[in-house]
Amino acid sequence: MTNENSTAEYNDCDITEPVAVSSPAATAMDATRLVDGTSSYAVENGQESVERRNRPRFPSFEPENESFPWKMLPETIRAAVIEICRNDKVAVPIAVQAVMSAVSLSCQDLIWIDRGIGEKSVCSLYMLVVADTGARKSRADSAVTSTIEEYDREKRAEYSARIEEERYLAKERRRNIEELERDARAWRRQIRTLIIRESKRDDDIVKAAKAELVEVERRLAELNRKESEYQVPRLQRVFYSKIPIRQLQQSLAENWPSAGLFSDEGAAILSARNESDMSSLDELWDGKAIDVAGRTARESFFVEDPRLTMSLMVQPVVFDRFLERKGELAKGIGFMSRVLLSRPDTPYGKRIIDTSVPRLTDWTELFNRRIHSLLSHAHSELILRERARKTLYFSRTAQEAWEKDFNEMELATADDGQMVYEREFVNRYAEHVARLAALFHFFENGKIGEQNRGDDAAEREIPEATVTSAIHVIRWYLSEFRNVFNPEVALREMAHYVLQRLKRMLDAKNQGELVEPVGNEDHRANCRVAYHHLRENCSRYGLKKTEKFDQVIRWLEINGNIAIRGKVAGQRGSNRELKSIEINYRPIGLGTGRTRYKFYWELNDPVMR
Repeated sequence: MTNENSTAEYNDCDITEPVAVSSPAATAMDATRLVDGTSSYAVENGQESVERRNRPRFPSFEPENESFPWKMLPETIRAAVIEICRNDKVAVPIAVQAVMSAVSLSCQDLIWIDRGIGEKSVCSLYMLVVADTGARKSRADSAVTSTIEEYDREKRAEYSARIEEERYLAKERRRNIEELERDARAWRRQIRTLIIRESKRDDDIVKAAKAELVEVERRLAELNRKESEYQVPRLQRVFYSKIPIRQLQQSLAENWPSAGLFSDEGAAILSARNESDMSSLDELWDGKAIDVAGRTARESFFVEDPRLTMSLMVQPVVFDRFLERKGELAKGIGFMSRVLLSRPDTPYGKRIIDTSVPRLTDWTELFNRRIHSLLSHAHSELILRERARKTLYFSRTAQEAWEKDFNEMELATADDGQMVYEREFVNRYAEHVARLAALFHFFENGKIGEQNRGDDAAEREIPEATVTSAIHVIRWYLSEFRNVFNPEVALREMAHYVLQRLKRMLDAKNQGELVEPVGNEDHRANCRVAYHHLRENCSRYGLKKTEKFDQVIRWLEINGNIAIRGKVAGQRGSNRELKSIEINYRPIGLGTGRTRYKFYWELNDPVMR
């Protein structure tokens, strides 16, 4: 778990306790090879391209206290993530979301994934990161989305130029139609006049006039056909930031039906009052058509074969409010189980600026060139979208690994299983793995343009190593879902958070670490803080509400970490606070000349300090 609690260190006192999702397959996966350039089908067959041989030197990277399985990412994706993390001191899950959202957007209109169960699936991703304002998600996004935004501007410019050209051509076409209609009327009048005169000398003139009329009517019919078949050019827009869901659907209907919603202020989406917005997002994740019948023709629209990638960021307080108001609803209708959620820490105190160290951009530039190439290839005529898509499928061993992993997860969702509270995510767990594996494989190995000649079966076949890597990554996101929606795990996480805040307050109160309380009451007071002061310092998880805070405090008391102290009658100064929280401790090493203490900062095994 990479959140605020998992990276907190207090000298020898660590209140972390990572929550892992385990299964019999986990041990076997630990020994699998990584998915990178050396494990692609081209390299394995001795067909390594010149481009791959000339790739930049791979950057080194060893993050601290990082649980995200970043080593399982494919070569280009992993290198781009590393460069973003190193350049801007960004938490790994934030960099992963920025990079994988770009991959999803660029590939979603080019591939299907056949999971071997009778139906194909789209490969779009929904990702949500919960992080503080200073987490630098916007900076991480800009490292890769700048290319997408530039591509979007190019398409807007092309669209504007084409609209102007089409307006001119349409005006010319209508002018020609009017001229031909006048000519046709004139020829008909002349033919009638000649026929009425019944002059034999006019027979040849009548024949010539009729021939001219036929030609005029032919040209007129051709122009009328072009006029009737004319369709307004579609804006091939791929990038949206702040837009209501209803308006997004309409834009997908009127413009290009494959796009991405990237917003560093996702509060508006999560706080939408209309429950149908979440249902609409669910349908878009599945690639289902959207049919909206409005009160007027303008308000009615139809989106056929849509694709949507979503990358949102919200602040913790906004997410906590969302969970309180709509968490169970979002979980119940399947929205949160479609989202890959992460809640990383902001590495405060470690984001040092050092201009003497050059910024790494080689792999990010390589990544962005691939993104631009894939986007350009995806934008063809609407009628060609389906025809141009490739269907990826698992190799035999990959199919077996995928099925085995999901079946183990499914067994754990039984009433007596470990995944009872994670059933909604497990319902889509296998599809998450399949989508991620397909994106990993196609982004690294997919052929487009001039390279795409013939049907290369190896290009379409996803190897077992790629599926295994995707399993590792999705298991991490499953653990994040578990930390939020499993009551026992969520309570334990809140307890970690409260202990963390308690220690900070005690350290501040003692002007340093709390190391040696003495038995008398005045010194014991150094081990406690006012109940309501602690509650006011807990801004996460909605803990400022007394009812929720009480629940966590009682749990910590039962667990043995703290003692709840009330007002002591007759004791000097005790009437200042109605209630206080005292950290439990026990002196050890008596008789050795120095008293040491064991503080119960951890939820299970106390750590001696």
